[in-house]
Amino acid sequence: MNNRKLKIIYVLTSGGIGGAQRYVRDLTTALPKNEFETVTITGGKDIPSLSNRIVPFFVNDVAAIASLARAFRSFSPDIIHLNSSKAGVLGAFSAFLYNSLLRKKGTPRARVVFTAHGWVFNPANHPPYLVRVAYALLHRTAAYFQDAIVNVSGADYDIALHYRIASARKLVTIPNGIDPNMKFLDREIARKAILSKLATEKFLNSSTHELMNSTWVGSIGRLSKEKDYGTLIRAMALVPRAICIIIGNGPEFKTLKVLSGKLQVDDRLFFVSPRGDDAILLKSFDLFILPSIKEGLPYSILEAGAAGVPAIVTDAGGMPEVFKDFPASVVPMKNPEAMAARINKFLENPSLREEARHAIATSVATRYRIDAMVRETKRVYH
Repeated sequence: MNNRKLKIIYVLTSGGIGGAQRYVRDLTTALPKNEFETVTITGGKDIPSLSNRIVPFFVNDVAAIASLARAFRSFSPDIIHLNSSKAGVLGAFSAFLYNSLLRKKGTPRARVVFTAHGWVFNPANHPPYLVRVAYALLHRTAAYFQDAIVNVSGADYDIALHYRIASARKLVTIPNGIDPNMKFLDREIARKAILSKLATEKFLNSSTHELMNSTWVGSIGRLSKEKDYGTLIRAMALVPRAICIIIGNGPEFKTLKVLSGKLQVDDRLFFVSPRGDDAILLKSFDLFILPSIKEGLPYSILEAGAAGVPAIVTDAGGMPEVFKDFPASVVPMKNPEAMAARINKFLENPSLREEARHAIATSVATRYRIDAMVRETKRVYH
């Protein structure tokens, strides 16, 4: 009987904080060490050419394909697991090059797995139509060199079928999962930590005592176009009885800061730079909001459920699936009026918030567990 460990190489477009990075970290931590040997390579840090930096004539992309193929040869993996769009496309071409020409004699062909953390060509996403079509064609081509495509939500699976990315034989749905017993700071300590950070960064002008006892609407996420925090800011202009805390940074920070000033909510809407373990602060919020236009299945929603925080989300990606037993938590994308109306309704009705809290906590505890995610991913590997 062959007891050799399976060697897995994980590829990410970039490091830092994000859903794909969290997914890979959780898998490499949870997979049994007596069964798997893992290594992770990321764009920028390990392979400079594998990044989202734009270079004319695809010079970066060609260099990244070659560099990845050499990395595969060095590690001789049994499984190449690609994550995020750019790594998924370029990594698939690199895997083909490795399997066809560079594989060492006597080593098995590497199985190629790609996890789509929300398809970039999702029709609700911000890129122009022709750009989204180009992305779909690239993913359809890359799928020829991928043995399995993991979708983190049923919505992603349906999109992949609709755009004919691959046959149903290659597609599988494995939702993201977390430890439902993860630890959080209690409400008062979490709020003090956030207010202390705001004061240190000189973003705080209001009374700390007044803010400690206010109603908090909050969110955690990257300040990018995909997260559409502009909709939340516009909604907060219609929610006068609460302050809003957005934990995150990203390319849209300046634009969002200007918008909050223009709408005159900057005295009660604060941006907090992330610290890396921001989920432990979730109990500071009375209500969690995620206004995205493009998602796979965000960890922040699952963590809000584990923290027992009621939530309102848009109908993007797999988020409505988490709330299938409580659809009142879901509002249309890009609709600040609908979002504001729902926020006000939740804040005015404690029993509705309690019902929402119970629904999301139950959903996460029963359907979005990390042990199930690891078990199903192992089946794909084998």
